[in-house]
Amino acid sequence: MQSAADTLVTHPPNVRYLTGFSGSSGCVLLGRRRRLFFTDFRYRRQAERQVKGYDVRIVEGALLSGFCAYVRSRRLKLETLGVESNHMSHADYLLLRRRLKGTRLIDNSGLVEKQRRVKSRREVGRIRRASAIADEALSRLRRHRLTGRSERQVAWLLESFMREAGSGPMPFEIIVASGHRSAMPHGVAGERIIRKHEPVVIDFGASVDGYCCDITRTLATGRLSKRQLFIYETVRQAQQLAIEAARPGMACAALDKIARDHIGAAGFGDAFGHSLGHGVGLEAHEQPLLAQKSWDILEAGMVVTIEPGIYTGRSGVRIEDTLLITAEGAKPLTSFTRSPLIV
Repeated sequence: MQSAADTLVTHPPNVRYLTGFSGSSGCVLLGRRRRLFFTDFRYRRQAERQVKGYDVRIVEGALLSGFCAYVRSRRLKLETLGVESNHMSHADYLLLRRRLKGTRLIDNSGLVEKQRRVKSRREVGRIRRASAIADEALSRLRRHRLTGRSERQVAWLLESFMREAGSGPMPFEIIVASGHRSAMPHGVAGERIIRKHEPVVIDFGASVDGYCCDITRTLATGRLSKRQLFIYETVRQAQQLAIEAARPGMACAALDKIARDHIGAAGFGDAFGHSLGHGVGLEAHEQPLLAQKSWDILEAGMVVTIEPGIYTGRSGVRIEDTLLITAEGAKPLTSFTRSPLIV
């Protein structure tokens, strides 16, 4: 990580990326001559097992207060300290200013995230295993009738299937949005009872060793109208066009435009209001961003989602897959069928 100043890394996914530490209380001080990891007594043994390449320091009290006390007690010279201001509360920023007098705080947001954008073979392997767990969960779900169940019950079925298959924590709250609620892009599972002949948007992910996948399928509980089927096919084609075009050197904004133009030509341009996709890794949403105003460029080794959608107000359709960008193009890691399914 290139930075002229010492840098304090506090965002848990960034700390995990740098050190391997998966606990909830840890931070890293990076400089030209030091690589220090800080945690508290609760995580002493875990840090000894997980943290590699860093000197471990155990501090007392709240993490940042303990960090500041260590800096003062050892008289570390921190003329300038970079902080991840986009992941830091105002209260924590003020604490650093108050406790580290004489140190100039600057914004070093995004330094670790830029490193995380291109995945190693090991990271891809973990995402691939998470994707296989998610695919299998959908395969099991399709053998269960959705009609008559609440959205929350369906979400629990999915989570239980994934946990049984070895998934870690869910990367985000599972979305199960049926009927008119399918028009809500982030309609998390509620108490609504799923009925016959309606769409059900299901958006979820699994995780393996901290790395996650992200997949969405729109299922049906019976025969859909011609208009609904036309919308579904439009979304499926838009996703396929984007997948075929994705390759290293491709501007993310240009990729978004390919899918957006297809949906617009079908008469639903105003009904596709979110970005085409995003990066996936230690977080379900990370760099790069596949969006209209994105400046990001695809590189080999990136793992991204492609997820066009149409939301008409009465119903919605979204299809999403997690894909690896290779020299030959985009290779899907999630592979559950994209054909319309009645469940």
